[in-house]
Amino acid sequence: MRSAAAGEELTGSPRLEVVESADRVAVSTHDRAEAARLLRRSYPGIALEIARAEGPFVFRHSSIGDGRMSSTELMISGPARASGSFEERAVTVGEVLAGRLTAEYARTRIDTAQPFLRPSGPARFTLDDVHLRMTSFDAEAFHLAAERYEHAGERRRLSRTAPQSPAAAAAWSWTAAHVQRTMRDPHSFDNPIVAGELFDLAVRTLLACFAEAGGEGPAPSLAGAPRAVRRAVAYLEEHALDVVTVPDVAEAARISVRSLQALFRRHLGVSPVEHLHAIRLESARRDLLSGSGEDATVRSVAERWGFGNSGRFARLYQARFGELPSDTLRSRH
Repeated sequence: MRSAAAGEELTGSPRLEVVESADRVAVSTHDRAEAARLLRRSYPGIALEIARAEGPFVFRHSSIGDGRMSSTELMISGPARASGSFEERAVTVGEVLAGRLTAEYARTRIDTAQPFLRPSGPARFTLDDVHLRMTSFDAEAFHLAAERYEHAGERRRLSRTAPQSPAAAAAWSWTAAHVQRTMRDPHSFDNPIVAGELFDLAVRTLLACFAEAGGEGPAPSLAGAPRAVRRAVAYLEEHALDVVTVPDVAEAARISVRSLQALFRRHLGVSPVEHLHAIRLESARRDLLSGSGEDATVRSVAERWGFGNSGRFARLYQARFGELPSDTLRSRH
């Protein structure tokens, strides 16, 4: 872990302080321009405008977690505005711990007086002495884990931004605080069993508090999906071994990137990238079960299907199938 001061104000107080480790980063500054730059570094699609106000200015941003889940705190003193779009690679629940925050997504006002599930798309924020906590999940890992908690064909969708009830809001607040406390304790969170149980608890609580039943029956079928979705899925299946970008898929489907993402969420419940990963994971599992070649290894199968990081492949695989890829490989002997 390191701490550094980058520059001094005329008063002699530190302009910037940074604390970093393998799974944690914390930054703070009293300089408004530096604060805007720091926020842009953490959220490239968001621009921050900080109004001049009487009194000292304080900005603090800290985040701790692993590749699947993180807990983040943001503090900005005085009035400020922000606008832009967040990346869709995360499922995030925000909670105002102090101060005031107004949020609009696609010109729809979000109730920030209680925990809120952050929508995707363009957003505008007004902040005033705000202290915000955000619990974020890697979207792929979250949706793969969520599939394990669907019972008897019942599918649930994150179609609302507010908790289902005051009790649900309280349950999420307790869980988010528990996640944060546990992550800050290295003796606890460094234990993979504790980290796994914590991730499961957070996913299940989010589903219980925010998700709505999507009706009984099987997983979404392509039979009733628009032709553009069917063209996109066919392209993904055909090019599962290739380097594929979302614009490539949109071009094959003959629609815009924005329409592609919206149609996939509406009809398949996932993004195009998540669907591609699902295709690759299913294909990797077939290879592991069939043992394509006696010298097949988890690493060789992972690399064949585009997972260059074996650790990330193992996490996604376990989230989807409930076992490690090495266990699948051993089961065929």
